[in-house]
Amino acid sequence: MDEQHYKQRFVLQSALPHPTDPARQPAAVLLAIDVARQQLLLTRRARHLRHHPGQISLPGGRHDPEDADLQATALREAYEEIGLAPRFVKVLGELPKRSTVSNFTVTPFVAEVSGDYQLRHNPEEVEQILQLPLQPFLYERAYHTHEIQRNGELHKVLFIVVGGELVWGATARILHDFALHCQAGSKNGNSVF
Repeated sequence: MDEQHYKQRFVLQSALPHPTDPARQPAAVLLAIDVARQQLLLTRRARHLRHHPGQISLPGGRHDPEDADLQATALREAYEEIGLAPRFVKVLGELPKRSTVSNFTVTPFVAEVSGDYQLRHNPEEVEQILQLPLQPFLYERAYHTHEIQRNGELHKVLFIVVGGELVWGATARILHDFALHCQAGSKNGNSVF
């Protein structure tokens, strides 16, 4: 499947229905892919943040009432966190929603970034912008699980290590969903990007 066919498939395919827990806060993230550089844009969250300090995440955050929709939330948050202006972003589609331990329901939007965009991190939210190679994230076998105890219960945590960086938790689950989607769209096993 060539790149254009894949993009059309993403645009035409709606995300799977996923019930939203009204007790959880809506949020959105941007799975921003620089196709020309074959990179995925991620952030290392600032260490002073209340939720997930120092963890690697996708740019995004809580839905504000001023946002037209969750896609607008993802674009606004990407601009606020890493300076990625919406004019350099083409949203291709969305992945199924994911719930987090911090009481959010997150909608991930897959997007292609191109052009002469400039990135700058907002130190209030982001410690570092990471531009990691895309290819490792596209393969389901690159993801692993680790069992941890939390509140007296055993949980399986998904993780992936790329470029020496550990990506785990909700971010790894979203990226794993993306890998599964890519594999389903590519019957011959070739990379879709």
